[in-house]
Amino acid sequence: MKSRIHSVFVLSLLLLCSIFGAAEPGGNGDSLQDLQCGGACHGDASINETSTTILSLSTDETIYVGIPTTITLTVTNFETSTSGLIGLFLLTDMTGHSDMPQDAGWEILSDANGGAMNYIEQTLGPGQNETSISWVVRASSLGSTTFYAAIHHGGGYSSPYFGSTASGHEVSVQPVPENLPRLTADFTPPTLRIIDTPTELSIQTQFTETIQFEWKSEDGLIMNSIVNSSGENSWTTTIPAALQPTTVQWRVILEGEGPAQTTPWFILAAEESSWEIEESAVYLQAFALLFVTAGIVILLQTRLTSSPSFAKYDETSVVDEALGASQNTSPDTTLAPIPEGGLPNGWSEEQWELHGHDYLAGKHGGDQA
Repeated sequence: MKSRIHSVFVLSLLLLCSIFGAAEPGGNGDSLQDLQCGGACHGDASINETSTTILSLSTDETIYVGIPTTITLTVTNFETSTSGLIGLFLLTDMTGHSDMPQDAGWEILSDANGGAMNYIEQTLGPGQNETSISWVVRASSLGSTTFYAAIHHGGGYSSPYFGSTASGHEVSVQPVPENLPRLTADFTPPTLRIIDTPTELSIQTQFTETIQFEWKSEDGLIMNSIVNSSGENSWTTTIPAALQPTTVQWRVILEGEGPAQTTPWFILAAEESSWEIEESAVYLQAFALLFVTAGIVILLQTRLTSSPSFAKYDETSVVDEALGASQNTSPDTTLAPIPEGGLPNGWSEEQWELHGHDYLAGKHGGDQA
């Protein structure tokens, strides 16, 4: 029994190690991550080799506080890998701690994959050695911020590769000019919609008299949608339903007393409706299944293993045969017929019940057959 429990314990430990300690060469998926988490994509950060990839950041010339703007990352001289998967970071520090844009007072409104993450993953095609991606961000305060970019990817061998921008890209945030047409400071564009369902957008603005709405699908063709006013500086428009998982980009052109403004391209992803799964609940169910399986294995081994020390003293079959023989040889309880002349001299009824058959058979002096 102890050996079986020990085996189950070792098996459980190995399964747990495979859950929490395995490297993930397929990536982790888009998320909010600081630089220190980069090693989790392909392996331990301490074994990274230096990537020859060249990263450069660019932004609009003028950036106003509270107004969305675009930060573009250009990736060139990418080293070929088997999968072509790359992980890209938008950062505001290179220390590995509190280095996400949110830590510096910047809000990410949209990323290149249709989310709002500072770390995104993309797969380059065979022979592709460059790409360009953008984030739409918004500053919450005045001042200067230095942005950095980093990349993590696999190479031709098993070692992971890491690279970053040669220097930071400084961005200066200015106050908003008076009467400038703009989106409200708390407007947050949606990043996800369900396929087969038209998307109605509600847009809030300031100092805006008219707006134009433009959108384009992955083929790049720009189209317009009708915009309806739902109140002062409040507008609604509709994007047609997507028939399959894909992304669309949209922007608005704002006109009013001040100079006309064009927002960045916001990305909206379409996905199939799915149930939300809580990761902790999945782990709990996995642990429960593990322990139930271990219990069943122990129970089956206990029942299927016979003990020789008890088997050689088992006389059950002998006792059963003896009981069966005694039942089959039970005496005949039928009363012997009394002679015509009555009971023989000196016989009582009790004696006749017990020995009448013997008397008739010629015993005890009987003369009848």
